[in-house]
Amino acid sequence: MEIIKTYKVLLVLALVVIVAVFFFFSRMYHNDVKALTDFLASYDKFDKVMSDFSIPVFASNLDFNKTDDLESKADEALIELNTKASALKLSFLIKNDVDLMSTALEIADFSGKDLDNLKAYKRAVQSKNADLDGLAKEYRDFTSKRKTAYARFQGLGPDSKD
Repeated sequence: MEIIKTYKVLLVLALVVIVAVFFFFSRMYHNDVKALTDFLASYDKFDKVMSDFSIPVFASNLDFNKTDDLESKADEALIELNTKASALKLSFLIKNDVDLMSTALEIADFSGKDLDNLKAYKRAVQSKNADLDGLAKEYRDFTSKRKTAYARFQGLGPDSKD
């Protein structure tokens, strides 16, 4: 009993330090999960907007007013995706943290190229450019690269089973 009285302050201090360390790492992990969730949400938003934008562009009766509105929404979604990818700073608590961050930047890069190719295709349709097949192929290639990078990102994530 005498030992407990003697070291009571030290024991309380040790418990406070342990609890503080636990909450610090818990908060860091929570911030990592939130950053990943935000990035995934912005990618899903971009993917949906790109899908909506590509349908009228590849349709035979192109409505330029509708595609202009969808193009501006795609631009906004790309800006958000780039912001989330650039801001994705993960701690060592997330498995594959470095690979996740670099893959997120790769996804954002492919997304920008994907959107640029779709805009080029739209401009080619407007100007009656003859190289529509080449532009459509480039668009499909970048869409495939973007979706492959996203699948790799999902495989690296903390919920993946590797």
